Amino acid sequence: MKKEMKTKIIILLGLTACCCIMPGAATYASDVVVGVAEVTENEDDETRHYTGQAVSRSVVHVVSRVSGEITKLGFEDGSAVRKGQMLYRLDPVQYEAAVKSAEAGVAKCKAELSYAQSNFDRVNLLYQKQASSLDSMESARSTLETAQAALLSAEAELISAKDDLKNTVITAPMDGIAGVTAFTEGNYISSESGTLVTLIQVQPVRVRFSISTSDLLEMFENYEDLKNNGVARVRLADGSAYDEAGDIELLNNEVNSRTDTIQVYANFPNKDRKLIPGSTLSVLFSRKNAKLLPSVVPSALMHDAQGAYVYVLDSAQKVEKRYVTLGNATAEQQLIKDGLQKGETVIVQGTHKAMPGMTVE
Repeated sequence: MKKEMKTKIIILLGLTACCCIMPGAATYASDVVVGVAEVTENEDDETRHYTGQAVSRSVVHVVSRVSGEITKLGFEDGSAVRKGQMLYRLDPVQYEAAVKSAEAGVAKCKAELSYAQSNFDRVNLLYQKQASSLDSMESARSTLETAQAALLSAEAELISAKDDLKNTVITAPMDGIAGVTAFTEGNYISSESGTLVTLIQVQPVRVRFSISTSDLLEMFENYEDLKNNGVARVRLADGSAYDEAGDIELLNNEVNSRTDTIQVYANFPNKDRKLIPGSTLSVLFSRKNAKLLPSVVPSALMHDAQGAYVYVLDSAQKVEKRYVTLGNATAEQQLIKDGLQKGETVIVQGTHKAMPGMTVE
């Protein structure tokens, strides 16, 4: 009998305990004290890292448009050249003679045109007075028009001859760095000789890198936002940070379907010429004007199988469990992409004592 009573008492106590922890059956105490903080806003100065390459904005392969012997070089291999600087001078004798001959041809055609004009005027006047035949007048007109066409042809030959003479001096089409010349003084070259020297523009210079479409959409609203608000910084091959920042100049016009990335080009003034075209660089890519996102202290965050969540208090100090989408984080702040708004109150201390639906102090 005593044993039976003891068993009943234990079962009764067990049932009472179960009832106390059943969801919705308990009445939470209101004297639970927790630490709270207001949700603030901080800049999302996220920086992504990519591998990039310095590329020249302009590369010119200098060729000759005329034939001739090189009589002088106006630069040294590997030197900086200025736009308009003489690079090669060719023997101009035959081209000067061609200009003289063309000028003589123009003068001859002008004289013939003058005579044809006078003859036409005379014959036309006689024809008007019926003192000359129609055939004579039309013949004079034909001679005049032929002389006019001959003058145009001679003037065209003079223009061509002058252009050939001008091309005996080959100049730099832009500022840049010269490579190694393929021909030196004394060599005879022509338009078929190929590249004489290659010029590469180094100020400014572009840095090319590829970002994924997911990175683009996470950091920026669209292409225009990236172009206007993106900024690139680079680290050189030795790991040192480069002082200048690069503005985004352009994006390629399509995404690479195999890698789901798009090429971005950043423009750097390269005043000290440390960025060498063709070199590989580490690119640090971020926004100029970082977005403001809600932020909380890391102690406010908890995790379960569904993800990260925080306890939010309403105006009546009632606890709400709310799942959030995490952004970037520092030691002091955790940015929240979605789920919280600035000014809301979250529990940051004593989170283990709070439960959804509970009223706390």
